[in-house]
Amino acid sequence: MGKYILVVDDKPSIRLLMYELLRDAGYQVKCISSGEECLNIARSPDKPALIILDHKMPKLTGLEVLSILKSDQETKDIPVIMITGIEDIIDEAINWGASMVLLKPFDIKKLKKVLSDLVHM
Repeated sequence: MGKYILVVDDKPSIRLLMYELLRDAGYQVKCISSGEECLNIARSPDKPALIILDHKMPKLTGLEVLSILKSDQETKDIPVIMITGIEDIIDEAINWGASMVLLKPFDIKKLKKVLSDLVHM
């Protein structure tokens, strides 16, 4: 697939919104619905250039996925943007290695600025 952004969110409406927003901004995008799938893809030969990771998901939370990604030699260098509606996790996400944490509802212009700083496609 080449360089792409991986969007991880359990809500189909958010995945569709992010897909359309990112595609319209010129990025290649792949969307998935679980932390487990994110870990598998991040460890594959076709790694994403960046991961946009929702926090509140069933089974593995975004923070749990982030901590696994950042403690694994294969995946620790992939930039991760966390999206959440819970302000209390911002410091923890940054401490675990998130490049940025965006609170829902997030500013689309801010997301685009962060992406242009982090992704070189």
